[in-house]
Amino acid sequence: MTPPSANEVAAYLTGIVRMVRDEPEGLHYLDLSASGFWRSFWAFAYCLPAFLVFWTTDHFARLVDDPEAKIGLTFFVRSAVTDAAGIVLALLAVALIARPMGISDRFVQWVVAGNWLALPLAYLMAVVQLLSFGLFGQGGSILLLAAVIAALIISWRVARVALGGDGLLAFGLLVLTELVFILTSVLLG
Repeated sequence: MTPPSANEVAAYLTGIVRMVRDEPEGLHYLDLSASGFWRSFWAFAYCLPAFLVFWTTDHFARLVDDPEAKIGLTFFVRSAVTDAAGIVLALLAVALIARPMGISDRFVQWVVAGNWLALPLAYLMAVVQLLSFGLFGQGGSILLLAAVIAALIISWRVARVALGGDGLLAFGLLVLTELVFILTSVLLG
């Protein structure tokens, strides 16, 4: 499967911005076909540089806490596997409840929108992580917390549009996916 072109990614991101603005027309910018569903997972490949920032700052933080620690390549592999498992398990959790909750007709929209939303959010959070890690000291924690809250609000807005305007359902799925991701990180990390 070929990766989306730069023009296609730009169109998808335009759709995401419109969804953040509460414009359902943003969905028309996304490829909601079966191949578009699978191609949306390329967003995570495009996020790899941002993920490397997360893993590297986590690596340095662990070394600061314990200078004697031996954290090598296996740390980065474990981080990648843990994050990938968290993403997959969160999607599987929603896939399992989609039909009983009556959202199977919106599942593809929710996944595709969430995948493409991950791209700008990952880079935003990577920049904030670098700033908070290196420049601000304790103030960086507040900056990071503000960025996390903003990312959650943006995620909720996009999910709400993808789910046809159901804000409560979007909130529930956001909580579920975050819990699954956190539990996976705790168990594997």
